[in-house]
Amino acid sequence: MKLKKSSLAILCFLWSGFFCLFLLPSAEAYGSSTQAEKYPQQISSARFAELAEARVRDELKKTGETRRCEVKITRSAPDMHLPDGNVICEVDLPQQLRYGGIMPVYVSVYLDGTFYRRGICYCQVKVYQTVLVAVHDLLLEKHLSAADVRSEEREVKENASLYLNRTADIEGKVPSRIIRTGQLITRAMLQNPLVFDVGTPVTIVTNYRGVQVKTEGVAMQRGRVGKRIRVRNAKSSKVLTGIVRDADTVEVAGED
Repeated sequence: MKLKKSSLAILCFLWSGFFCLFLLPSAEAYGSSTQAEKYPQQISSARFAELAEARVRDELKKTGETRRCEVKITRSAPDMHLPDGNVICEVDLPQQLRYGGIMPVYVSVYLDGTFYRRGICYCQVKVYQTVLVAVHDLLLEKHLSAADVRSEEREVKENASLYLNRTADIEGKVPSRIIRTGQLITRAMLQNPLVFDVGTPVTIVTNYRGVQVKTEGVAMQRGRVGKRIRVRNAKSSKVLTGIVRDADTVEVAGED
C-alpha cells in the first residue's frame, strides 16, 4: 500500500513539472526592463504623415508652383518606437515631384546623430488650373473663336505654360488634331492656319552680306506662318529650306 502511495506521489510530481514547461518565463528572467522602458519614445503614424506632407508642400513652393494644390497622404509609415535619446527626422523625396501619380516620401530617423530607421509614406499631389475647355468637337483646320471654348478649373499634370486660359490664346489658330467636347486645350493642340499649299508660287527672300535678295520660288510643302518648309528656286531649281513669313514669302538664311 505504501508502495502505491509513493508511486502516486512521484507521478503527481512529474505531471506538475510537465505543465511547468509551458509557463512563460518571469520578467526577472530577462531583467526588470519592460518594452515601454526600453523604447520610451514614439513617432506616430500621424506625425510621419505631417512630416511628409510638409516636405511635399515645401517642394511645391521651391518649384514656384502657385496653382491650387492638394496633397494627400495615401499611406503613412507605421508607428515607430525608439530608445531614449535625441531624435532628428530628415525628410526626402527620392523621385522628382510629379502630379497625379503616387510617389514615396522617405523619413529617415536619427537617434543621437546615428541613423536608426526609415519610415516611408506615400502621397498624391493634385494641381488645379483654370483652363480653356472645348464646348463641342473642334475639327482640323477650323478657325477658332471665343464661342468654341469656356473657362473651367481642372486637374492638370503639366507645367502651367502648356495650358491655355485666355480666349486671345486661340484667336487666329486652328486645331492640329481633333479636340473632343470637354477636353482641355493645350498649346500643342493648336497651330497657325495654312497660308498656301504645295506648288504655290512664293517669293524667296534672303540676306547676302547685308543686302536683301529676292527671287521666285515654288513651295514644296504646305505653309504655315512661322513653320520651316522646303522651297525650290524657280530659276536654279535648287531646293532650299526657309521659314514662312506670310502667305507669299519664305525667308531663307543668308550670309552676313
